[in-house]
Amino acid sequence: MSTTTPNPTSPDRDSEPVSQQSTAARALAAAGDAAQAQDVAALDDVAAAAARRLGRAKKGLTERLIYGPLPPVAELRSGAGIGQAAAAKGRPVVEAAIDCIARGVAFEADRKLTAELRKAVADQGGYGFIVPAAFGGRDASYPELAVVEEELAANGLGALAVEISGELTIGAGSLMGYGTDQQKSTFLPMVAEGRLMGFALSEVGVGVNAKKVQAYVEEDQASGCWRLFADGPRNKLWITNAHHGGLVGLVARIGKGGKRVGLFVTELPVEDVAKGGGNDFDFWLKPSGVDAFQSNHNARLHFHNYPIPLENRIEADGVEVLFYCLRMGRCMLAAMSAGYQRMFAADAAHYARNRDGVGGRVVKHELPRLALGRMLGGALQSRALSHLSLQQDHDGVDLAGLRDLTKSAAATTAMQSLVSCERVLGGRSFDVGSRVSEARANVHVFGVVEGEDDLILMGMVKDVTAGFTDRYMAGMLGVIQSINVDAEGKPLPREQIIRRIFPAEFLAHPGRCLTATLRLLGNGGFWKLAGWMAGNALLDLVKLPGRLIPTGWLPRYGGLPKILRGHARFAERELRKRRWVYLILNLFFQLELTRAQIPLQRFGKSIEHLVSMLALCHHAAAQDASQQRVAALRCEELRDQFLAIRMVRGLFAMERLRARIAEVGKDIESDASTLLQGVEPQAYAHPFEE
Repeated sequence: MSTTTPNPTSPDRDSEPVSQQSTAARALAAAGDAAQAQDVAALDDVAAAAARRLGRAKKGLTERLIYGPLPPVAELRSGAGIGQAAAAKGRPVVEAAIDCIARGVAFEADRKLTAELRKAVADQGGYGFIVPAAFGGRDASYPELAVVEEELAANGLGALAVEISGELTIGAGSLMGYGTDQQKSTFLPMVAEGRLMGFALSEVGVGVNAKKVQAYVEEDQASGCWRLFADGPRNKLWITNAHHGGLVGLVARIGKGGKRVGLFVTELPVEDVAKGGGNDFDFWLKPSGVDAFQSNHNARLHFHNYPIPLENRIEADGVEVLFYCLRMGRCMLAAMSAGYQRMFAADAAHYARNRDGVGGRVVKHELPRLALGRMLGGALQSRALSHLSLQQDHDGVDLAGLRDLTKSAAATTAMQSLVSCERVLGGRSFDVGSRVSEARANVHVFGVVEGEDDLILMGMVKDVTAGFTDRYMAGMLGVIQSINVDAEGKPLPREQIIRRIFPAEFLAHPGRCLTATLRLLGNGGFWKLAGWMAGNALLDLVKLPGRLIPTGWLPRYGGLPKILRGHARFAERELRKRRWVYLILNLFFQLELTRAQIPLQRFGKSIEHLVSMLALCHHAAAQDASQQRVAALRCEELRDQFLAIRMVRGLFAMERLRARIAEVGKDIESDASTLLQGVEPQAYAHPFEE
């Protein structure tokens, strides 16, 4: 019955009865977290709406790997051919950008991308790469864009990859997915010709929690436009690609304090505007001051009474549009991650082959070789997951689960590769002219943009287990929920809520716990779950002798290279075991699982490692021997990382850890931690208090 704190959330739905919400939302409500239950219910709605818009009817790959039916080998290998097939269309874009580097005209003195670089790329259709030809674009596909993104990042142009990705996923993607014909005809040609487009969601006072967005619009009938108010803490902040004269999609409430959240497209003024002298609005734009994306435009935006034509509203929930576009944003981030890691490996390998260390060239030693292999393995893992996700999307498969672990794995491996590169290059990796040093902040921020990794992993767990939770755990939820209300049916105070029926709870609340136990035995859902357990246990028992069959004899794995067969079989077997692990987590934590972030995060990480192994095996099977060796090394590392996560055997250890975390957290919350005394905190950048 797990759920998580959502990353982007959706419009208010305070009026919706909890009984109509998902099992996850009702679990939160039963645990006394009514506000979070409303957020999760709203998140479920917009995610479902985005899936309907995409027409995704087939269950996600990750869910099927755990709960069945097992995906065919052809589906697992479907993304392996994207690289060769997609490279040709984007080659002129990549070559034009690399030529600018060779001529020394790609970056300004302050390392900003130059107008000459942007023009060269725009002339080859880079900024309108996936825009339909009818609007002046190249009419390419997202898989083709992923290859461009990877090659740009691999050749020291990660900043350009970031710019184009934002332009074409969450920028133009919102127009292509939800815009009217008039909006497309107006704005997509601008994008195709190289006008940058940002997506303004986060605010000074809110961050990415769209449920809390405070910027708002009001309809001004006299002037025939919307009036946008995004001032003070409502300023839009960290908006990549936003600059004077550019385009931006803005998320704002319909009316101050309104429940609906809308999306509005506007062309920003070419300079700041102050009220007066014929102007009835204020607008200013200034750099956000973020250390990452320094080569890009990244801005803070202020609007007061700012006019937006009525026809510029995209007629859809702003957060639904966000969900619609994020699936491709996360795939492109993984492609960029693959490119960055190839760049790290190329620079480190060049150094290791030419630098004399103790006892010979650096490359001859085992630890530098491990670091180099880790960079190449991370690059191949990110590429394999990106290409598999893109092919799944093309084939109409729901990316729930896969898109999130793809992003998390890509961000994690990029950080691991950065550290590995630093270990090989040493101090040279921190040289101010080093492209490794220039990439450092961007790689760090990958774990935060497009969704903070730990949160989206927990969201992934919710997505892939939702079917099982709704079908088999709702009965237990209802029983526990029934003992957490008073005689009038009103929820008990939070401190009186029973979150799990354990011996300690029986001693503290014997009557309520006994009532719950008796109700559970009389609940049809309980016996439905018991039937599921018996059926799956019997099925696993029947399959047990099959473990003795050599892997190479099994048709499912026989087509894989010998060094990868065992890893693929291990990954699939352990993924099927995740159904039991999740059941045990539910039985152990019960309603407490709504607050138990550590076990959920670890469970999500274990799924990430296993799916990554499987993607690597099937992707590398279609590549050359050198990539297969890289895949085998990376699978060994992922296997070790998976085995280090103790889930069932570590339950009580996790409980002790959570108890210690709670104690330290209370000290910090009450300002009682003596280690913090005498340390004056620095004032916030962009203070969010009124």
